[in-house]
Amino acid sequence: MRTVARDFPDVIGAISDGAVRALFSQRFLVATEIYDELVDAACWKILGDIGARPAPGETREEEEILAKYPAHTHPALRYMFEKLAASGYFLRRVRDAGAAGIAPAVPDAEAPIHLLRKTTISLTGAQPETVEPLAAELAATEPDAAVGAEIVSLLAAEAPEFCRGTKTGEEILFSPVRLPLWIRYFSNANILYAINNTLGAEALTRVLPPAGADVLEVGGGCGSGAEAALRRLGSRVSRWRFTELVPTFARRGERAARAAAAPGTIVEAAKLDMTKPWGAQGVTPGSFDAIYSVNCFHVAPDLGFVLAQARAALKPGGVVVVSECVKPGVHPPPSYVDFIFNFLTSFTNVSLDPLLRPSHGFLSPAAWRASFTAAGFREVTLVPDVDAVAARYPKFFVGAIVARL
Repeated sequence: MRTVARDFPDVIGAISDGAVRALFSQRFLVATEIYDELVDAACWKILGDIGARPAPGETREEEEILAKYPAHTHPALRYMFEKLAASGYFLRRVRDAGAAGIAPAVPDAEAPIHLLRKTTISLTGAQPETVEPLAAELAATEPDAAVGAEIVSLLAAEAPEFCRGTKTGEEILFSPVRLPLWIRYFSNANILYAINNTLGAEALTRVLPPAGADVLEVGGGCGSGAEAALRRLGSRVSRWRFTELVPTFARRGERAARAAAAPGTIVEAAKLDMTKPWGAQGVTPGSFDAIYSVNCFHVAPDLGFVLAQARAALKPGGVVVVSECVKPGVHPPPSYVDFIFNFLTSFTNVSLDPLLRPSHGFLSPAAWRASFTAAGFREVTLVPDVDAVAARYPKFFVGAIVARL
């Protein structure tokens, strides 16, 4: 069982903010290392099971492989090619430097190479460990994070049905019988997920008024984000409006928020679809000091619309805080966090823009800044400075975006 993370000194040394640095423990990094290897193993298995993995000594054209599978599977397949190449199991070569690719034209420095170039893939000779022992190692190391291994193992087993077009990612991952997995996953007990909640709560404490704060939480899920923030903020919050779209999550989230709130805090609960006008759903314009969300805004089909709605809901001088997985740098390595969600249409089917949103999924710091600025926010910062951290540790992928009116 691992107890030391090989990258821990690099991560800690790269974060200059002491309060933020304290959130990133050795335990967290150990769990991420195991999970990252588990995702590699799952990618290797899936591509092998569906016949999309090159044989030893074989070089295959990436676009020819993709052409054999339904279009909705391509984001997941591209991710798996890229992930295994980044981990050293695939060798990926640019075959035609002038190829236009399949994405809208964007500046070369702003998009992953697979969106701009035709590539071939072959094996390097190395091979990842198999899924089962890595899942067992994660369970033994961090029992409350074992749910992540359960989800990856489930997807590794059923992904061939997704690739054949007989099941959607939503049917595999979010069928009613599997909702308990996500309740356990989106939990502060799960060290792999809790970092977004603790970092978001830290960022929120830095921007709220000292007393009487009105906060709207968007996409509150099972309530772990509200739980972490309300416990940290205490009596500074006058009103916390918890919103969630999925009824099963909403009931749990409301209970968690009420249990975590200080005695004087009013906790409201409501349904909110962020993709539709907020005012028509009971969000009074100009009524909140802060809009808060954890890992939600990135799935907005039209991010500009959502940011405009958030802006309208704020009081003068208000702030939006979103704690998100991010893609730092010009060509960030694929994160293990992307693996599961690339199988979901809600993650991949979004409106793109060359500058504001050059790709689906999690955004870069530059894209967040550009999107918030375009929506009328005057000051956008990240906690921590994700690009600065990634300059020393490229796999860093957690940040809280703070945008002020």
